[in-house]
Amino acid sequence: MRYHFKPADLLRGLGPEEMGLAYTYVQRVELAGRQTEIDTGDTEVCLAVVEGQAGYELAGSRGTAPAKDMLYVPRRSVLTLSASDRAVVMRYGAPAHIDTGFVHIPFARIDADPARHAVYGRRENHSRRNVWHFIGDDFNASRLMMGICRSETGGWTSWPPHEHGEQREEVYTYIDMGRAFGIQCVYEDMRDPLVVAMVTEGDIISIPRGYHPNVGCPAGVMSFIYCMVARTPGQRQFMDLRIQPIYGDRFE
Repeated sequence: MRYHFKPADLLRGLGPEEMGLAYTYVQRVELAGRQTEIDTGDTEVCLAVVEGQAGYELAGSRGTAPAKDMLYVPRRSVLTLSASDRAVVMRYGAPAHIDTGFVHIPFARIDADPARHAVYGRRENHSRRNVWHFIGDDFNASRLMMGICRSETGGWTSWPPHEHGEQREEVYTYIDMGRAFGIQCVYEDMRDPLVVAMVTEGDIISIPRGYHPNVGCPAGVMSFIYCMVARTPGQRQFMDLRIQPIYGDRFE
């Protein structure tokens, strides 16, 4: 089974079975002087702008989303995306069991809100990172939880190693990496990992289960969008996770 995909792999869209997952759909949408329709069907969708800015229209609601903004689109909706210049939007989807509402979530609003912009880890062990919670467990959604995580230079994220495979599957999309690379690990057994991969701008890693720490290269950062999808609709507790026992308190 393959868990590491490059940007070109994502243009046609990847279903869950192609990524070793059960529910999550991912697609890279590249816009340049054109528009495209997003028909959500029976899925809820989050659109994350990763380059440029994208215009949107849904049921008479219009706006523009710059890089790092996200759009939550309910099931049974049709949204039009457009861009006069180059823009890249990541599309994430999962089956939905409830009707919800469209929300444009600006990065600037999340960044300024102490309840949404959190700092985790410790600088002395190189695990300090910023996390912006766009779609948390208090957001009116069915399965999706979305955010952005960014390490400090050469630092670790998702530390101490934790896993939540019984509750949620996850996809990481690496953004704002520049020329840097990172190392992403996914494992249940450290002697036989699912993935140990060098990741760069635009790559994704799917995480069906297992611990998933990562680290940025020297002078670089780990920066990624996380998309978590609840296996049971409505059960979306962000901190419902298990820390790897050998990396307990003294490694936090």
